[in-house]
Amino acid sequence: MTATTTMKEFGGIIVPLMESTVDKDGNIPIKIIDAGWGSSGYYSKETLQKAVSEGVYHKGLQMYWNHPSASEEMDRPERNLRDLAAVQTSDAYWDENGKKGPGVYADAKVFSAYRDSVSEMGPHIGLSHYVWGESENGEAEGRKGTIITHIAAARSVDFVTMPGRGGAIAEAFRTAGPPEPTSDQITANESTTMGDTAKPTITLESLKTERPDIVEAIRAEFEAGATTKEALAQTETKLKEAGNTITALKTENARMSEALTLIEAKGFVESKVKDAKIPDITKARIVESLARVPPMKDGKLDTVTYTASIEAAIKSEAEYLAKIAGSGSVRDLGTTTPATPTAAESDAALLQAFMSVGMTKEAAEAAIRRA
Repeated sequence: MTATTTMKEFGGIIVPLMESTVDKDGNIPIKIIDAGWGSSGYYSKETLQKAVSEGVYHKGLQMYWNHPSASEEMDRPERNLRDLAAVQTSDAYWDENGKKGPGVYADAKVFSAYRDSVSEMGPHIGLSHYVWGESENGEAEGRKGTIITHIAAARSVDFVTMPGRGGAIAEAFRTAGPPEPTSDQITANESTTMGDTAKPTITLESLKTERPDIVEAIRAEFEAGATTKEALAQTETKLKEAGNTITALKTENARMSEALTLIEAKGFVESKVKDAKIPDITKARIVESLARVPPMKDGKLDTVTYTASIEAAIKSEAEYLAKIAGSGSVRDLGTTTPATPTAAESDAALLQAFMSVGMTKEAAEAAIRRA
């Protein structure tokens, strides 16, 4: 059995009215609740007896015409005065041999505006408490569900329609009651909140004073929710930062990969043109040109295609220089050559070629010497 300490609101087991009529002064005996399963959970005899001994169902406890809806609870938690139908005129007590069986009994006074409605609808309506309490998951009478373990305070004991009584009685019940609060309703409200002998209506301030444990449990629940939200927000922030970091790392990795590829490409081209029979300045031009956009295959240099491109560039440059020199092709480039110029002839041809593209004689001679 896993217990929870969260304070919650619970409705009670719907108990039929003991009497369907009230006397001339509005007095009526009531049975508030008996042990068993209700819509909110299971109420044991021991839990109800403890609530009685702690004065939960006290004299002056207000009785409203129906439980509040969720929206009413939010908009008007203090309840609507014109729905105040009755008030307990005695403290509740446990009666093992009560007229309607074992349970919690008390006396009440129905206000004049609701006496006819109670008398007319008596067979079709009942009572249900509206309380603060604690619960845990468990099993009782062969059924699993919410077990009410402690009733901390009663907000009201309300008149409600009995299940299965049909839409007509439900509509009549809903519309019963005065449009404005009557004098006896106002008096009853004042006596339960300001009187000297009656216990006050449960309020936040009274809970802080009388039951700080309830307030603390509620505060802990809200703080737990806030802590969870803050933790989720921090996790989302960290995930976002991690995503940004991963994106930046991927970008940097791509840059580094590209830089390494270009370095590898340059080294590859340099190795291929190293022994070619062309000037160094021509080799440098080929390296600069072909290392910029190397052919790739499966994320690596396509060395076969790259080699073919480099050899074609060497051959083209050699043929161009040979043409300028007027002495055919340069040998050792994969083709046969009919003649090989002398060194002096080659130098003279290169000198003329360099000077024809705008180089001074001194610069051309320096380039030839470096070659």
